[in-house]
Amino acid sequence: MKTTLLLMMMTLLASACSAPEKPTVTLYLAMQRGDVEQIERHIRWGSDMNRLNRDGFTPLQVAVRDGRTAIVRLLLRSGVEVDKPDSSGHTALWHAVMRGRNLIADLLRGAGARLDATAWLLDAAHLGVRKRETVDYLVRHGADLEARDEKGDTPLLIAIRQGNHKLAKHLVNAGADVRVTDAQGRSALQIANSLGLGDIARLLQRNGAT
Repeated sequence: MKTTLLLMMMTLLASACSAPEKPTVTLYLAMQRGDVEQIERHIRWGSDMNRLNRDGFTPLQVAVRDGRTAIVRLLLRSGVEVDKPDSSGHTALWHAVMRGRNLIADLLRGAGARLDATAWLLDAAHLGVRKRETVDYLVRHGADLEARDEKGDTPLLIAIRQGNHKLAKHLVNAGADVRVTDAQGRSALQIANSLGLGDIARLLQRNGAT
């Protein structure tokens, strides 16, 4: 009888010692701080790791936006929804690509995240992204440099209209057509000149625009 009682007490004690500690801060705060230990506690205690926070992002999207690769790996191992959209309809992979976080983008794609390279290149142009890593990643994964938006502009034409020299340079270096014309038949060079963008006009001319 005493032996049985002792074994029961030892089993209960072992179970108590092995039980994960409860999180002591909210998941929102843990993600803000990049607190791996607290995030692990939330995972073990069954917190909803796919729920949008007050800013409209999932924990995975927060980690991606902050460039926290270790936390991204942790969340992927825990089985989060890799393509869960934020409140604006964008996924974690979209955020990684727009920020030029190509290592994280590869991790997400390895976990099954879907990439829409052509549409996202147009997104990058409209957002005025200046990162070469973003352009290179999308082009490397099949983005069409000559795709057009609803106004009939290619990414290069969008960059020119914005006066975004860096993006225009990255697109030209990636192979964008410098002789492209808009829906009204105006060439990229004509648009650059009409906007007084001498640096972009020279970039276009150096690469074959006439």
